[in-house]
Amino acid sequence: MIHAITSGWITFESAIEVHTVRAGQLIIRDAGNSWRLASSANTASHVITIPRTLFRKPFSLDLLKRAHVADMASPEVRLIFDYLRMLETAEWLDSPGAADLAETALLAFVVGLMEKDPVYHWLDAEGTILAARGVIEQHLQDEDLSPALIAHRLGISVRTLHRSFSCGDQSVMSLIRQLRIEKARADLLSRRSEAAVSQVAAKWHFSDASHFIRIFKARYGVTPGVYVHDHVDAGS
Repeated sequence: MIHAITSGWITFESAIEVHTVRAGQLIIRDAGNSWRLASSANTASHVITIPRTLFRKPFSLDLLKRAHVADMASPEVRLIFDYLRMLETAEWLDSPGAADLAETALLAFVVGLMEKDPVYHWLDAEGTILAARGVIEQHLQDEDLSPALIAHRLGISVRTLHRSFSCGDQSVMSLIRQLRIEKARADLLSRRSEAAVSQVAAKWHFSDASHFIRIFKARYGVTPGVYVHDHVDAGS
């Protein structure tokens, strides 16, 4: 459980540790352990429950042997809460696959806050990439889709976004192009017309038809016209 204290204070005491968490701080603890709680009058907090079952590989329950306290003003904590706010309005969570990715990303953020080992810095980056992909898929047809928009939706800086993607095998813009070219391919096959190339290129915000054709050929090995001709004939 995560307790984010907004006013007053709460003391959390287990058999092995004691923490007094004050306004502006949070604590991450295993609710399965035995805890005694004491608080001041008029204490208020936000409580977030994370199912223990999410701590599957590569995450470890060993992280929960002790509680972790952090300042809510830290960039890492702000990222977690901004991400949660983004999830509240994310329509793409209707997809089971997207929901699973969102859970993994959230847990990666939390683990990154709890553990300073370099492997979890990588996981934190992986979580950012997964979250960014969700935003990209949601706004793929928007003309103003950009690293700045994605970073804003995630509540992080553009620099942090690019740094996270540097841990993977492609940049933010290359992922956007990849997803758009995949959507464009599906559109071409549904229209079954070579004349649709310029329309599809414009729909998915490629600068012009020739630019679209170059990117399409680099990915699929042939021009859009040849690809449509071959696949329509094969399916007929």
